[in-house]
Amino acid sequence: MWLAGMMGSGKTSCGVVAAANLGVPFHDTDLEVTAAFDCTVAELWERLGEPGFRELESAVVVRLAGEKAIVATGGGVVLDSGNREVMMATGPIVWLQATPEELLERVGATPDRPLLDRSQDRLGELRSISVERDVWYREAADHVIATTGKSIAEVAAEIAALWAL
Repeated sequence: MWLAGMMGSGKTSCGVVAAANLGVPFHDTDLEVTAAFDCTVAELWERLGEPGFRELESAVVVRLAGEKAIVATGGGVVLDSGNREVMMATGPIVWLQATPEELLERVGATPDRPLLDRSQDRLGELRSISVERDVWYREAADHVIATTGKSIAEVAAEIAALWAL
């Protein structure tokens, strides 16, 4: 099962809990990429640029395709049509959806958010990115879970319920 959505939508935090509750493996594509290079996402973006990071991300998607696991994807994974095709062919995609205001509350001023770190208007940037990616999330998603105002446990339970389908 693939978890897709914007940064701060709950893919990792809720995915970890859902996987633990189900007794299945959990993977995070961002963590897989950064662990391989022993650095942060921001450091990889600085070294390789967004295109280089996206290539590494795509390789992880291909490697994890078909695993009986819950996989949290990077927020921009859906931008690549090849990623969408691999994900759609190998498991259900659950779009974790949250308002830009909720996303900002969750990611706050945390560093290591390359798309936000360059902006003076983090909320405006989140709104813009959300609009840009909305079409791709909609195209790929088999299920949508609204996470705004919900606890990690509530969203994890919804993810777990979808696992059984």
